Amino acid sequence: MKKTLLLIGCLLPMSIFAANNLQSCTGCHGQNFEKAALGKSKIVKDMSKEDIVTALKGYKDGTYGGPMKAVMQGQVKNNVTDPEKMAEAIKGETTVPDVTKLINAKEDIMNGLRSCLDKAETMEEINACKK
Repeated sequence: MKKTLLLIGCLLPMSIFAANNLQSCTGCHGQNFEKAALGKSKIVKDMSKEDIVTALKGYKDGTYGGPMKAVMQGQVKNNVTDPEKMAEAIKGETTVPDVTKLINAKEDIMNGLRSCLDKAETMEEINACKK
């Protein structure tokens, strides 16, 4: 039980963080990546997944970019931990884990733990609830 709670406690912030990473891109590139950011970038929705991965990795290591290279290097450095997953999310092939499902799972586990603790009458039974 403790391991499950710890896992959910770790996944929830990461999921929210991942969602924010993708969201940070849409301010310039558009909600559906349909805009040329500041009128200077490629339209990301028209790029292949492989081209997006190449661009993200290139921004990270400084080998890619045009007029907005310096801005994008900072954005990618701060917001992209996995270029492949980010490209998949941009192309709609995968999505960031559903935060609502994680919250509901956490609530279900917490409710189960509360119920177990409410019924426990001895330390042994309380300790059994933790597992």
